[in-house]
Amino acid sequence: MLPDGFHFERYVGGPGLYLGDRVVASACPANHDPDSPWRVCMSPAGLPRYVFTCTETGAERYLAQWARKWEREIREAVGASSGSFAHLSLPGGERPATTYIHRRHGRRATRIAR
Repeated sequence: MLPDGFHFERYVGGPGLYLGDRVVASACPANHDPDSPWRVCMSPAGLPRYVFTCTETGAERYLAQWARKWEREIREAVGASSGSFAHLSLPGGERPATTYIHRRHGRRATRIAR
């Protein structure tokens, strides 16, 4: 049983654990060999952590237990990072002052060597 707001959907090559519309963990075969172990990746908002299980069912069971145990921390981490580049935004929604300077390149730089 998953906590409220969490659910499984297919993601890449196996199950993905979602919190709302955001993937917080996933599992996939570790390689293309038959009977290969499953690599479980948990990364709600930071560096990923990996665990290996024997089967896809075992991976789903591990993810469900992980979500139940760390529910509060996962919710906080997902709430703190609203997007992939959120850490680059300026406070108060300010836009950075940027200018683009076009630099001409000489003909030699664009010539293809034969």
